Amino acid sequence: MTTESDASQPLLFISHKHTDKRIADVVRDFISKYSGGRVDIFQSSSPWAVGPRVAHNLNKELKSALWRAQALILIYTIPDQDWHYCMWECGVATNEESAESRLVIFQCAGSVPSVFGEQVNVNARKPEDIQKFVNELLTDSSFFPGLGRAITRFQRNSQEVVKAATELVKELRGVLPPEKADPSDEWPAYPFIQFELDQTRVESIVKSRGRSRKQSATKIIQNECAILRADKYAERLFGVPSFAAGTKLKELGDMWKEAHSKLQPKWLDMLSAQILDGVMWRLPVARWQIMTGVNDDSSYVPMMSYVRKIPARNSIQFDVFFYKVKPRGLKIGKN
Repeated sequence: MTTESDASQPLLFISHKHTDKRIADVVRDFISKYSGGRVDIFQSSSPWAVGPRVAHNLNKELKSALWRAQALILIYTIPDQDWHYCMWECGVATNEESAESRLVIFQCAGSVPSVFGEQVNVNARKPEDIQKFVNELLTDSSFFPGLGRAITRFQRNSQEVVKAATELVKELRGVLPPEKADPSDEWPAYPFIQFELDQTRVESIVKSRGRSRKQSATKIIQNECAILRADKYAERLFGVPSFAAGTKLKELGDMWKEAHSKLQPKWLDMLSAQILDGVMWRLPVARWQIMTGVNDDSSYVPMMSYVRKIPARNSIQFDVFFYKVKPRGLKIGKN
């Protein structure tokens, strides 16, 4: 496995989700073949490319490569996936303090990230887009900023370039996903909300000590833990058409209290305790506290079901489902 690049050669970074490794492999093989090995290619999913070194910190290895890369190709496929890490890689590569680099978006399905919607992207399904990309890659002296020369001696739209572009179009057709995916045949069994807490808040909770730790941690969680996304069933559960961006957990409790002025939101403290378990990176204790919906009399139990650290966002996320239950004689406590 190649682990270091030749400092005299340009470095190209391929950013992709590992589920799209086959597409990345096609792009890497093509560039390696037609550049005659005059371009170092960083692809974390391939043992045949420059990649993270064994026994080294992954994020530091990625940052080092992105900092030096003179070009980055983002393989973008289906939008309904988590692209946070790839967006982080694009951000590091194009940071003003890093080496000047060119960002190329390979649009492999029907859309591109909204943040890159206004730039000229490469539609991997259009031969004319691939022809233009291959022309610039092989014949443009400015494709790799700072290199000052083209990586081949081919002329623009020459027979060699047209042949290369035709080959890339053919190889991509065998690995691209459908342009328009069939509608997902799925539905959520229970209302869902994903909360997010900034890493700085997490660190202040972890570092806190003493008897007041739980009380101060609960306050931070309720005041700072914000809704990142939610489904329409959760919005309906709380009686709103949509949650405002950045709605805090405490604000969610306030919505509920407006509809249930005679009840105490004991579920809010219970959910905060589960999130605190997640912050402390320990398995949560299932604490049952019944709550009713805002617009119905059904009974629900909010349960934190998933915790994930997102380095690209410097945060921790918490997936919460509101399980519909039959209390069977249990009463929703009044104050």
